[in-house]
Amino acid sequence: MPASIFQAPKTTSRKVLYTLYGTLIVLSVALIAWLHNGQLKSLESQAFARMGGVTGTLGSQLDGGRVARLLERYDSRGMLINSTQDAWYYVLHENLKKTAEANGLEEPLYILAFDKGKNELVIVVTSGDRPTLRDPFDGGASASVIAYLTADRVDAQRGIWGEDVAAFDAVRDSRGRVTGVVYTSSPRAALVSVANGRLLRNIAMCAVALLVIGLFLVRSVGRMVEREEAARDHWRQRHEGITDSIAYAGKIQGALVPRAEQFREMFPDHFVLNRPKDVVSGDFHWYHRLSEDVCLVAAADCTGHGLPGAMMAAIGCSLLNELVTQHPHKDPAELLGLLSERMVGALNQSGQRIGAGDGMDVALCRVDRRQRELLFAGAFRPLYWMHDGQLTVINGDRQPVGGSQHGDRRKFTVHRVAYHAGDRLYLFSDGYVDQFGGPERKKFMSARFNEMLASNHHLPMAEQAAVLDKTFLDWKGDNEQVDDICVVGLAV
Repeated sequence: MPASIFQAPKTTSRKVLYTLYGTLIVLSVALIAWLHNGQLKSLESQAFARMGGVTGTLGSQLDGGRVARLLERYDSRGMLINSTQDAWYYVLHENLKKTAEANGLEEPLYILAFDKGKNELVIVVTSGDRPTLRDPFDGGASASVIAYLTADRVDAQRGIWGEDVAAFDAVRDSRGRVTGVVYTSSPRAALVSVANGRLLRNIAMCAVALLVIGLFLVRSVGRMVEREEAARDHWRQRHEGITDSIAYAGKIQGALVPRAEQFREMFPDHFVLNRPKDVVSGDFHWYHRLSEDVCLVAAADCTGHGLPGAMMAAIGCSLLNELVTQHPHKDPAELLGLLSERMVGALNQSGQRIGAGDGMDVALCRVDRRQRELLFAGAFRPLYWMHDGQLTVINGDRQPVGGSQHGDRRKFTVHRVAYHAGDRLYLFSDGYVDQFGGPERKKFMSARFNEMLASNHHLPMAEQAAVLDKTFLDWKGDNEQVDDICVVGLAV
């Protein structure tokens, strides 16, 4: 037998298809069982109605006084040899016989009475040809009939006793006294046999229907599932290809952006907190050493995040590396101006509307460790300077690097700061302060960020980074991160 017949489903769609068909089979079995039980109950109800109609009619027509007189005349069994021997017996027998034949009863009709002297239930009259007067009756309902007669009840009785479906009604004399019952029964096995025949018919019909449905599912729905699987495999391959490309882009970005460890060359105590929103980031930190005591440090926030932002970051980082090599003596403001011109040219933004706003916000510092002098220029990004426990915010110019909406040639302002040993410098993108969270799902905001830096400036930079990271995660909670995050802290 081919192994493919029992091959396990490989996709969710096939599992759903098999589950659907299996559920249909289970429901069909449950429906057949319910129908079988209902048909059996219906057959029993029909039997109750048919037999009850016979015993009820006879009970109201027969003379119960003749039943009592027969028992008085014949006080022991075997005294009556044939049905014509006694007129009273003959009349009762003929009534039972004609009724049984007219209604097609397979089992005989009986008139039963309770012999109190012998404490037994006996047959008085039967529809059969051979008289059985005073023979004991041991049918399935005998105990119920005895209880019925001793209680002088007159209500109709229908039910199942043992293996018999039976019905009996009271026979009364002219004064209304109960002298016996008219009784008939039928084997319940006959009803079960009829119900089982219908059950087999229903099973055959259901099997044919399930086979047709199965063929339809295999030929029609199965093809749809195969097409869906093919489309899913196609999109999975494309997704894997895109994911691999993004991961590789992350490696390229990691190669372009200076490693955080490079800051240690000039700043033994420092931290770089980098939390991309996606695999790759539109924010990046940057470091370039010009001489033994002079270096350039930057934190940049490019337009967008994810892969588009990472492409902008790669362009910005590459241009910074190129410009600082060509113009090592220019101050940060001049470098930002050149960087903006080069980015506008690289992106062909001059005079264009589409993509005119693509660029980046940058905080760029030139640090001279020997002169203890700091030069800063910013494009929409500030420099935070912590001196003697006091936080000073030095704002950059309100214009970005790149983009044509502010003109092709733009000038930036340089800020000169004389710092002291032990001061702290912070450069960062806006992703941290723009994060939504907290109990009211509001932005973190600059005021809260400033207070946190002021409260923890005395800690080593690595511990400050841990506080920043934990505070961010606590604030964000279950909310989605809204933007890339880059924070650089330097002890100068």
